Amino acid sequence: MAEDDARTLADERRRLLHELEVERNQLWRNIEACRIRDIERPFIGEWSLKDIVGHVASWEAEVVTSLRELADGKHPAILDFDERNLDVWNRDHVERKRAIDFSSMLDQLRGGRIRLSDELDVFTDEDLADETSLPHRLVRATIDHDRQHWHEIAARLAGMSGARSTGPASVVEEAHAKP
Repeated sequence: MAEDDARTLADERRRLLHELEVERNQLWRNIEACRIRDIERPFIGEWSLKDIVGHVASWEAEVVTSLRELADGKHPAILDFDERNLDVWNRDHVERKRAIDFSSMLDQLRGGRIRLSDELDVFTDEDLADETSLPHRLVRATIDHDRQHWHEIAARLAGMSGARSTGPASVVEEAHAKP
């Protein structure tokens, strides 16, 4: 590979990972702007802020698992996920985490991002720069998922009835999509 090509791939990787960081930081800023009463009470639809944080952490854990499976040469289970079960999966995972305190939920969100970064270190610049690769699509899905939820939180904080669409509806949908 030519030096310029390698540099371009490294730049693309950096841009993608920077966008991942930017969207998570925005999610954090919006979480921090919420009121204490929003933590446990319905905030967006029937979900509290804690439910939303748990939901984002759960999906990030699924992405981490998929990347680990891919790195180990296995077929990532996320590719077999039936999108028709998405609402049930989301409700089930939110319900499982309801007994966890908010501080622990925030720790899960922080820890998930650390694990995601560690898993991404295994992949080459080419893997992450190639828009058709599964690692790239999973990172893109994580970016879009963070963006979707911080937009919803921002809209709610602004007193708006909803947020504008930010892309595909789910991590699974985006993992399955091929550009």
